[in-house]
Amino acid sequence: MKKLLTSLAILTWIATAAPVLAEEAAHEGAAADKHHEELGEPPYGPDNAELFTWLTPIVPAATQDALRQKIQAVSPATYIDKKPFVAEGQLTPMLMAGIAFLLVLLGAWLTRRQLAASEDAGVLPARKFGVFFLYEAVIGAVWNLMKGMMGAEEARRHFPIVGTLAFYIFTMNVLALIPGGAPATANLNTNIVMGLTVFLATHISGIRVQGVVGYAKHFMGPMLALAPLMVVVELISHMVRPLSLSLRLLGNMTGDHKVLEIFLGFHVPFLPLPLMFLGLMVVCIQTMVFVLLSTVYLSLAVEKHDHGHDGHEAHGH
Repeated sequence: MKKLLTSLAILTWIATAAPVLAEEAAHEGAAADKHHEELGEPPYGPDNAELFTWLTPIVPAATQDALRQKIQAVSPATYIDKKPFVAEGQLTPMLMAGIAFLLVLLGAWLTRRQLAASEDAGVLPARKFGVFFLYEAVIGAVWNLMKGMMGAEEARRHFPIVGTLAFYIFTMNVLALIPGGAPATANLNTNIVMGLTVFLATHISGIRVQGVVGYAKHFMGPMLALAPLMVVVELISHMVRPLSLSLRLLGNMTGDHKVLEIFLGFHVPFLPLPLMFLGLMVVCIQTMVFVLLSTVYLSLAVEKHDHGHDGHEAHGH
């Protein structure tokens, strides 16, 4: 009965708060455009404005303006689509990424404490859903995936990176489904850092396992005559990987959040709930895709081959 009442309270809060937050977001976007017009700058549209999120009541307006000025001073000469870079729209992803980081740390601490408190924890399955159940399920899934693709030794070595990315991306994505939340992964700055982390880990691990010369052979193709062409192709392929990881996550989460915003704008109670369920599926799928591709890149880098032709076929596969 207690769980039923709690669920009804949450659904009622979503139904009443979501339309209000959507209306406030529209007002915030209009206010940002008016601010640019007063400064003699072209309006940048609602995509660059700060949405009405948890940032609005938590951080005072004066503090927000000061933070924007500091961000703007970092790269004042940067232009995007022939428009000068503006700091508006950057504070919300930073706040949501910070909240997600703290939540991941809190969950890890609670899980670690439960493991230390009970001898059966981690051996017997959790009896009820909670933080420990979630961490146990995600860790088990990621570990089995990595162990099957690169072996237990390399999986154990790279699990801290891939496992942390799994929890971090999932938390950032799922926060967007809560009224007042926003997806930090809908910002390229957030995603490109995670993509570059996988990029560096991939090449460092490849050189560690195979040496500089052995790892360089992966870029030369099956035949020495094709080496000049294959080196160029492989370098482009590897350089594009962090960007593809980032843009894939960015596009899917931005699209999912935009669709949810549209339905919130209808101001119909409980209408966004089916979209939130589909959004939860998108959250899980995009987290899984990022983790899967990261594992593939790492496993290809540390996989040893005795023959150049076989190695190239495995790499293409």
